[in-house]
Amino acid sequence: MHRNRNKIGMVSLGCAKNQVDTEVMLGLLSQQGYKIVNRSEEADIIIINTCGFIGPAKEESIQAIFEQIKYKQQGSCEILIVTGCLGQRYSKELMEEIPEIDAVIGTGNYSKIVDIITEVDEGHHHAYLNNLSTAVEDGLPRMLSTDGITACLKIAEGCDNYCSYCIIPMLRGRFRSRSISSLKREAETLVQNGTRELVIIAQDVSRYGQDSNGEFNLVLLLKELAALPDLKRIRVMYCYPDRITHELIDFIAQEEKVCNYLDIPIQHINQDILSKMNRITDSDQIRALLNNLNKKMPDIILRTSLIVGFPGEGEAEFQELLDFVEEGHFQHIGVFPYSREESTPAAAYANQVDESVKKERRNRLMMVQSKVSKRLRRARQGQKCEVLIEGMESEGLFYGRSYGEAPEVDGLVYVTSPSPLKAGDFVVTKITRIFDYDILGEAYEFSK
Repeated sequence: MHRNRNKIGMVSLGCAKNQVDTEVMLGLLSQQGYKIVNRSEEADIIIINTCGFIGPAKEESIQAIFEQIKYKQQGSCEILIVTGCLGQRYSKELMEEIPEIDAVIGTGNYSKIVDIITEVDEGHHHAYLNNLSTAVEDGLPRMLSTDGITACLKIAEGCDNYCSYCIIPMLRGRFRSRSISSLKREAETLVQNGTRELVIIAQDVSRYGQDSNGEFNLVLLLKELAALPDLKRIRVMYCYPDRITHELIDFIAQEEKVCNYLDIPIQHINQDILSKMNRITDSDQIRALLNNLNKKMPDIILRTSLIVGFPGEGEAEFQELLDFVEEGHFQHIGVFPYSREESTPAAAYANQVDESVKKERRNRLMMVQSKVSKRLRRARQGQKCEVLIEGMESEGLFYGRSYGEAPEVDGLVYVTSPSPLKAGDFVVTKITRIFDYDILGEAYEFSK
């Protein structure tokens, strides 16, 4: 470490998986004596962890880079480093077109951040892009960027699904599971430091273990995590529908610590569109899965992501999707206009849909889902749920999340209480009002 360059400013964009990568970099840097600062104008070294998944994410990342460049031109910043998916995808263009960038680090090299900064300090300026097929390093330190009450546990890297619209396998490599022992050790450390809720993430959580021994080992991992005595809640995200086994459904239904909540990215319901997307699960299997989940867990809350305007999606295909959403299977939906990404099979498909049509379809779909969400949420009025308190909004009014709200993407539960509540408390709350996005309730009794 250069004695005059020890202040690190970090900008993190994109998904929760990227956030974990950022936290590992912060942990490694802090371990080596670097000081982490919150204001870019105070930083000697600025690192921007980018997203490069779809068009809007790329634009946001480019904008963030140029926003940070001014601190190199006018402030104390001497080293500017770009990491993450955009760097992996466009390293050559970034290095050639933005001379202020001193190094680009791909998605497989973030654990080498300390050594790379040393190399840059010595005058070396290049892109570091290998290691997309190597095993995920275990035992790396993390400095959480959140309050730590809720923390993500990234159980694997990469993706083997090769959906026709998606660039992720080229940006993150093949699917590589981490060992159960390493994940349990990381979870134990998080819990010892105050984490009450673990959010299990990967590009495809339900594939966990298949690359190691040919078996889906997610249930085995969840059993180990559920056995941690001070861990209160486990949330499972990003489960592809074709790998949600009966064993997994039964385990979630029976294990109190695992939320009756699943994020199942289905993307569409029309069979022709699903086939063109190279999705494994067909529309009948999706419906059968949803029926089974609701049968085993009548209170389950489901989230999904959908793509509108995929090549070949005419009005009839879109109407089928619209009708399916109106049936009311999902409390939460993210809708994305199809992004035509170079180097993906779908980019070369005929019958590309106009951008104006994509936006119009997204708006129509979200209007329908808004009504569905309100209807499903109203059914919770008068019910009691356990809320993890995250903070205080005002005197006597606190906020947090029940099992039905994932961090960052879903709404909040506001809780009125005559007694003070603190972050990390679990409070049984009676739901009194339902709003468009959030829920209001009153503290009913304390949990442990």
